[in-house]
Amino acid sequence: MTSNAEPAVEPQVSFDADPSSYRHWKLDVQGEVAYLRLDVAEDGGLVPGYELKMNSYDLGVDIELHDAVQRLRFSHPGVRAVVLTSARDRNFCAGANIRMLAQSSHPWKVNFCKFTNETRNEIEDATAHSGQTWIAAVNGTAAGGGYEMALACEQILLIDDNSSAVALPEVPLLGVLPGTGGLTRVTDKRKVRKDRADVFATRSEGIRGKQAVEWRLVDEVIPKRKWDETVAERAAEAVARSGRPADARGVDLPPLQRDESPDGIRYQHVEARYDRAAGLVEITVLGPEGTSPTPSNASTSWARGSGRSP
Repeated sequence: MTSNAEPAVEPQVSFDADPSSYRHWKLDVQGEVAYLRLDVAEDGGLVPGYELKMNSYDLGVDIELHDAVQRLRFSHPGVRAVVLTSARDRNFCAGANIRMLAQSSHPWKVNFCKFTNETRNEIEDATAHSGQTWIAAVNGTAAGGGYEMALACEQILLIDDNSSAVALPEVPLLGVLPGTGGLTRVTDKRKVRKDRADVFATRSEGIRGKQAVEWRLVDEVIPKRKWDETVAERAAEAVARSGRPADARGVDLPPLQRDESPDGIRYQHVEARYDRAAGLVEITVLGPEGTSPTPSNASTSWARGSGRSP
């Protein structure tokens, strides 16, 4: 059987982002605590043909998340705790947008999943190595990639409103495994019993309330009437535990200056040249120009290196 459908047309993607240009996230820095709220613009997809309903995401949403993680870590040394939550009641995140995936080519899907998983790794790395604890304040249902986003955080708080749940519904609904580390983080990171993890991955409706705590899927379930107060308390506790230096200076992350041509891309210190005939990209890393600062009894010379990757 053949199909007359046109092949997916995917755009050249820019990874440039800064808080003033965010369409899907709201960043609010309040002293030692930052709140990062997901509020996806339904008409803000990178490619025409789908709407980002129910706080679902595509690559554009994760490009902004990646930028926020890096800025909080390097430009805001005073921030010791980050609360990742939703700007919408009863809807945390529905995960990757299914219509976006359905119309995408296989390479696009692979690269999308790899990039989104890297953003989750960045969140974990910031918590582990920068003293900046990430807390997922799940104030609505978190399904699929939405729950995987929460799994990247050090703590998961779930609102108790008789409807909000956490779920990995990919197997029963789509016949695929979770694509960005869901099952691995459930069993290896949160130490959920494997028999319970198996059951959890077959329940499209997910698990909520005290059972979610008992199964270690979340750390705490909080009544709606105490939600804001308790989330603030948990953030304050994370601030108190943090070893992040109080006198650290932030690093500005200005837009990267680059020159693009049909033959490659050039930055100040990195150049990528395309060898289309061979199917290769040659990447050259250039050391800083000028004399490097060195101790009086040592000498250093800067070298240029290049490498090849397919």
